[in-house]
Amino acid sequence: MKICPECKTEYPGGEVFCPGDGARLLALAEVPLEKGGDPLVGRSFDRYEVVRRIGEGGMGLVYEAVHTGIGKRVALKVLRDDYTQRPEVVERFQREAKSASLIGHEHIVDVTDFGVTPTGASYFVMEYLEGEDLATRLERERTLRPAEVVKILLQCCAALGAAHDKGIVHRDVKPENIFLTRRGEDGDFVKIVDFGIAKMSALDGAGEPGRKLTKTGMIFGTPEYMSPEQAAGKPLDHRVDVYALGVILFECLTGRVPFVGDSFMGILTKHLTEEVPRLADVNPDVDCPPPLEAVMLRAMMKDPAARYASMAEMAEDLRAALGGRVAPETRETFERLRESASAKSRRVAWAALFALAAAGVTGAGLATLDAEDGREAALVEQATSSLAAVEAPPAEPGPSPEAPALPPRVWVRVETVPAGAEASVEGAGLACGPTPCEIEVDAGEAITIAAVRGRASGKAVVTPEGRSTVQILLTEPKRVRPASEKASPAAPPKSGRDDLKIPDIFR
Repeated sequence: MKICPECKTEYPGGEVFCPGDGARLLALAEVPLEKGGDPLVGRSFDRYEVVRRIGEGGMGLVYEAVHTGIGKRVALKVLRDDYTQRPEVVERFQREAKSASLIGHEHIVDVTDFGVTPTGASYFVMEYLEGEDLATRLERERTLRPAEVVKILLQCCAALGAAHDKGIVHRDVKPENIFLTRRGEDGDFVKIVDFGIAKMSALDGAGEPGRKLTKTGMIFGTPEYMSPEQAAGKPLDHRVDVYALGVILFECLTGRVPFVGDSFMGILTKHLTEEVPRLADVNPDVDCPPPLEAVMLRAMMKDPAARYASMAEMAEDLRAALGGRVAPETRETFERLRESASAKSRRVAWAALFALAAAGVTGAGLATLDAEDGREAALVEQATSSLAAVEAPPAEPGPSPEAPALPPRVWVRVETVPAGAEASVEGAGLACGPTPCEIEVDAGEAITIAAVRGRASGKAVVTPEGRSTVQILLTEPKRVRPASEKASPAAPPKSGRDDLKIPDIFR
């Protein structure tokens, strides 16, 4: 189906030019908006009237529309016309709608209908969302406070956990696919979108699952957020989504993704071979309690078996980390995991280089990893497939130095008047909220707890020796009257009725 950009006449045949005005016919996605606008805008089909185009991506266009029967505002995602003849793209597009509709979770965009436009393009209907995606938030603010990050990621864990329970793995979790909308007083209510490359184990038929969606030339992930096994083309499970959330946690706290590069394969190689940088090495001003960094590290372990086994397990540690604690396993093995990740990364890097060298690729050859995609993929495959055969000899265990005793930890309950504030320990990166809530701190050390609720705030200094409660009165700053409003000197008041003192209660 082609459209004349001038008269909007549709031509289902093989015409190239409009017989009426001679204009060259275009596919829907090619129609320039400045020449009469989008041909779908203002049209009605099925039960929907298209109002305006509100977004576009690599595969589809998104429109605001109204259900003509009930007057409800919805969003239509329409497949670009130039993709309608590619069965693998149409399948991926339909899979996105099916994935989201099967999960049925409040933190996943709701898909309610699907169909075909008058021009023959597939479309599906979603709930209309107002707000911004996490990528836009990060572009504007660069970093987020730990409490903000945890609030967002807990909702992501709930949504992705529900998807995993249905046998659906997202495989492309990134800030662009985390939409922040408003629900009631919550301005950061998460909606996960774009299940276009989801792996649905329960729905794949006989043969290789998802085989049509990973053909050469198809987009199957975003390199900055892809797990090592995803980068190496290995079998995947739900733990690739755990890894992606770890990358997002890193990015929200530091303002940068952990691995960057000049090419697609260059980034994937870093996921395979390099250890995760320390947060403070990337951003010296990072505000992150060590337990939260431990959560990030465990989520981003290169071995899937070392990551969180489920989204529920990761969510539990995220909640605990803001209060200065995590699961005993995570806390006790934090340094061991960091050292293990470092040592393993070095072994993997040397093994990869050895495998590439054995294949005849020198250092100069490694610098050409941004060449033709097939050759790059082959080189990485050569490297990763050789890792199993290249085992570093285990190091001789040496005497382990006695670890210094950790200071005892105690719980401090924070109560505010009024309640509902966000509380934090100044200079420690510990936070909780909304109040009343609890924070775990070192015993015997003086700390300053600050609480904020809107414009109201308050502080308290305490030295907890055991479990204790601190109460903070929140007050708003006094309004300073501008000089223009200040009363000018006036003449002495006259005596009489005008100088009567009227009690405030009667005013």
